Amino acid sequence: MQVVDGVRQKRIGKVRYFIFHPTEKRLVGFTVKRPDKLLMFKRKDLFVQLHGFDIESGNLVVRNDEAATDESACKALGVDYNDCVLWMGMPVMTEKGDMLGFIDDVAFDPRTGDVECLMTETTKTKDALLGRRIVEARHIKGFRRGQGIALAPIGEYDGGDDENTQRGAIVVDAAVLTQAREGGVASAAGKASAVVADKARKSVVRVKKEAGKARSKVDAAYNDAKPEAIKAATSAEEAINKGAYAAGEHVAKLGGMFAAFKEEFDKGMNGEYDDEDN
Repeated sequence: MQVVDGVRQKRIGKVRYFIFHPTEKRLVGFTVKRPDKLLMFKRKDLFVQLHGFDIESGNLVVRNDEAATDESACKALGVDYNDCVLWMGMPVMTEKGDMLGFIDDVAFDPRTGDVECLMTETTKTKDALLGRRIVEARHIKGFRRGQGIALAPIGEYDGGDDENTQRGAIVVDAAVLTQAREGGVASAAGKASAVVADKARKSVVRVKKEAGKARSKVDAAYNDAKPEAIKAATSAEEAINKGAYAAGEHVAKLGGMFAAFKEEFDKGMNGEYDDEDN
C-alpha cells in the first residue's frame, strides 16, 4: 500500500516490512521504503507504529504526531527497534527442532496488533498439493534465538552463515505437527468426493421418496378403483352368464326345431300324410 504524509499530503513510499514485538506475539508497526534521493542515494526506511496512521482512500496516512514514527514511536511503544523481529519468512519450528516451513502470512488484530494466527509455506508444489498450515495463536510460543536461520539487521542480510551468527525462529507447540493443512488439491479432491457422495446419497434418498410417493398414489388409486372394478367385473360376469344362458336356450330351441322338421320330413317320405294334408 502507498503511504502518505498526513501534513504535506505527499507520497512517502510503500509498506515494506511488518515489525513484531521482540518477546510478545504482537505487531508493533511497519516500515516504509522511501524512494532513493536523486535516484542515487538510498534513504533509511521510516518506521510507523501501529497507532500512528489512518486509512484514507486506500492509502495509509501517517498522523501528524511525533510519536507516530521512528524513535519517538519506539519510545511510546516501550521497545528497542533493533530488538524487534520480522516474522515474514521466519522458520517455524518446534522446541525439538522439527521444521514446519516458513511464515508466509500473519493475521493480527488491527486495534491491538495481537497475532491471531500465522500461515506457513514449504515448497510451492507441496503447498499446492497438501495446502498450507494455519497455526493459531494459542499454539505459538513466540520468537526464540538460538535455532533457525541466521539473523541480521532489517533488510541487510547478505546470506552469511558462520558460527558466530545469531539464529532465530518462531517456535510452536509440537501438536501443530499433526494438524491438518488447509486448502490444496488433495483436500479439495477429498471435499469434492465427499460432496459427490453426499449428493449421490441425497439423490438415492430423493428417488426412494419419489418412488414411495408414486407407489402410495398407485395403491390409493387401486384401493379407490377396486370396489368399482369388482362391481364392473361382477356385472360383466353376470352379463356373460346371462348371455351364455340365452344363447344356450336359443340353440336348444333351434335343435328342437330341426328335430321336429326331421320328424315331419321322415313322415312325408314314408307316405304317412295323404294328399289333403300336403
